Amino acid sequence: MVSRLPGPRLPRANRPRRRCFRFRLVSIPYIAFALILFIWLVMPHDSIVRLLLRFHLKNIQSSMKGRPSEDWVFAPPAFLPVNLAEDTLVVVKTGYGTRERVPAFFDALPSTSEFRDFLVIADYSSLPGKNPVYRGEEMPIHDMVNHTLSHADLFTDLTTDPRAIKYRALTDAIADSDWNLALKLSESSGWELDAMKFISGLQFAYEKFPSKKWYIMADDDTYFVQPSLKPLLAHLDPKLPYYLGNAVGDFKGRFAHGGSAIILSQAAMRALLFKNPKIVSAAHMDALTETWGDRLLAKALIKAGVYLEETYSHLFNGESPEETKIRPDRFCSPIITFHTLNTPEKMASAGKHFAEVTKAVLWNDLLELYDAHSPWRHDTKGLEAANKNWDHIGTPDDTVTTIDNVVIVEDCINRCENYQLCMGWTWESQTLKCRISPYVTVGKEAKGMLSGMHTGRMRHLDYKCPHGILV
Repeated sequence: MVSRLPGPRLPRANRPRRRCFRFRLVSIPYIAFALILFIWLVMPHDSIVRLLLRFHLKNIQSSMKGRPSEDWVFAPPAFLPVNLAEDTLVVVKTGYGTRERVPAFFDALPSTSEFRDFLVIADYSSLPGKNPVYRGEEMPIHDMVNHTLSHADLFTDLTTDPRAIKYRALTDAIADSDWNLALKLSESSGWELDAMKFISGLQFAYEKFPSKKWYIMADDDTYFVQPSLKPLLAHLDPKLPYYLGNAVGDFKGRFAHGGSAIILSQAAMRALLFKNPKIVSAAHMDALTETWGDRLLAKALIKAGVYLEETYSHLFNGESPEETKIRPDRFCSPIITFHTLNTPEKMASAGKHFAEVTKAVLWNDLLELYDAHSPWRHDTKGLEAANKNWDHIGTPDDTVTTIDNVVIVEDCINRCENYQLCMGWTWESQTLKCRISPYVTVGKEAKGMLSGMHTGRMRHLDYKCPHGILV
């Protein structure tokens, strides 16, 4: 019997199948990632999904970073030093009903102001010889609502459009020198017409000053701390699309609050106005119905792929100096703007208090600037740090806790001491109410009140701040 030699062992039939299956398992994450990346790239910039993801990612990044570091304020400029005269244009937004604020805006600028180039935009045009003056030069007021309507008229009939009708009524009243009617119309429809100034105003600014590195839009009741603004711009590249300001709104449309000032880099302006004319045309149409012009601008920028950079939002402020809420998360941060200085007297007061400032001002420096002093820098506590007939909290928001039937002021101080987040307190002698707050303000006179700050917590925050800010 002849025996057969064993032949070569054949691989099992299912072995190649297993390797193929294993290969597929390994590939699934890569394929999924590639698919998600592809969808992300082709998804519109204003897609709800994209905006939601950006919003949550930014929140995660912010929570991981904790309290912002402001080392950049005193670090050497990351780029070329900023020359505010040559590099910036300030667009001042006003209206017929608030036109008296514009001279006060310019008068409040310090003698050392580096701002040189301005455009004043409104819902009417001024006449020669009746313009506000800055350093001997007239600042004509340009009608941007008419500019918006001229664009919108190319695409729709404005005969019955509500805002166009209101604008024509205002224009006719001004032309007829019916000042009382014009003022009444401006007061009733000013907000609607205000929304129609943003896009046209920036278009006009870019046409007049196409080579500026930074374009700044502000209201006629906004005040700038220029020494706080300069170091920020010096560490940002205007060749990148920056959109800066005080962030408000939900994830579907985060936008920079107009009164706190809006800053756009040269690249951001080009991305919207030069590269996306269809988006601009659509924005002119949207201006006929949009409630807020600052939100309208944000929507247009988002469609162009320019999102609000919220890293620096805490530097912009929408309150007056006396009402500014000084919180732990921005205690050591520079403050760039103030808002609601809506009378010539309020604007003049801000100009007076900041006239001699030559270096960046931190939020906590406001107390010294407004002669409220900083008790945490002295050996005072409790009643010794209290101010009589004064209120350091102001109109309470939903973060302030009010406690009734607090009979003596010492109990109010103890409540603040025992509340971990308390920065300041106010006790009312007549109502026996005690308010404890996670912020403090410069405050104002308030008869029958005692108010103070938690000096220990504020001293701890102050210890981490850079000093020598003020001259």
